[in-house]
Amino acid sequence: MLILARKTGESIKIGDDITVEVLSLSGSTVKIGIDAPKAINILRKELYDMIKNENINASAVSLDDISGLDKLNGLNKLNGFDVINKNNVDIDIDTYKS
Repeated sequence: MLILARKTGESIKIGDDITVEVLSLSGSTVKIGIDAPKAINILRKELYDMIKNENINASAVSLDDISGLDKLNGLNKLNGFDVINKNNVDIDIDTYKS
């Protein structure tokens, strides 16, 4: 970890595209400004960690969670679609032809 000391109004550069500037100090709070390309996601670490954990939890799917797919598959067949297959997902191209 690189540790730098900066005063209000001073900044650091990260690569050519990112500037981090100390805007103000108030007690134990430091207000910083970050100038970066819009394609760079900038999040507070606690928010990043929360999103990461939610994504991990959402991706942990058990067979019990998807037990209703057989019922959905039956409904699709009644409507002329054969979209869901137990082993993989298939799309019946003939259903979509006009």
